[in-house]
Amino acid sequence: MHEVQEILPGRPLAAFLQSAGSGWNEGTQATYRRALQELQGYMAAHGPPTVQSLQAWRQSLRETYSLRSINLRIAAANHYFRWCERPDLVMHHERPAKTPSPELSRSEYLRLLRAARAQGQRQLYLLVKLFALTGLPLQCLGQVTAAVVRAGGGELSCRGQPFALCLPDSLQRELLAYMEEQRTGSGPLFVSRSGRVVNRSHLCRSIQELCRAAGVPEEKGSPRCLRALWRSTQDRLHADMEQQIRNIYSLLLQAEEETAGWSAGA
Repeated sequence: MHEVQEILPGRPLAAFLQSAGSGWNEGTQATYRRALQELQGYMAAHGPPTVQSLQAWRQSLRETYSLRSINLRIAAANHYFRWCERPDLVMHHERPAKTPSPELSRSEYLRLLRAARAQGQRQLYLLVKLFALTGLPLQCLGQVTAAVVRAGGGELSCRGQPFALCLPDSLQRELLAYMEEQRTGSGPLFVSRSGRVVNRSHLCRSIQELCRAAGVPEEKGSPRCLRALWRSTQDRLHADMEQQIRNIYSLLLQAEEETAGWSAGA
């Protein structure tokens, strides 16, 4: 007797491919059939499909296949489980592992500023400063308006989450002077000649070109690296302040001990 191929009871793979895959070409059908047969074989040895068993299956794929091959198999499984009306078994696709951004030092940051100044690129100079001194997300650049600069900052929206922009006094003065030079009375501050907000790709290329001129590794030429510099500087300053507070507190307690301690009058 021919064994019915199915991952979930009563849901044959052949019926799924005939029903859900009617619009797929032969290559896609064949690829999905093989992927689902692999999954059926795994589940036959490891128990029925559950969130936990599917996670174990995903881990087994990581040990054998490339990212693209893993996601192809997950896509086939997700199509099948949706057809079976089991959204609880649908899985997220694998994502490439994030590589840490290279660290930009403050001395390299200052070299970028000097190179921009030497080239007469005032807008790029200010953009480098803006990211490095405020931690502004690139997505929020269009929200840096004339009104925000006059106010010294404000609450921006970054992917639905609030971001508190606080402009240091020195940077605010430079931005106000730039606004006056550009005759910007309202709207976004950093725009192209056509009046549109500076293009992200163009901005990243410009920072990389500035890196070459400044003798800074190009891989450090991104708003992300500039933001990371802001964050690491803030962390270091907070750590230094906490240490100073501990030192001052220790001196205070020592002085109190000398005047009111148990053995002060001995």
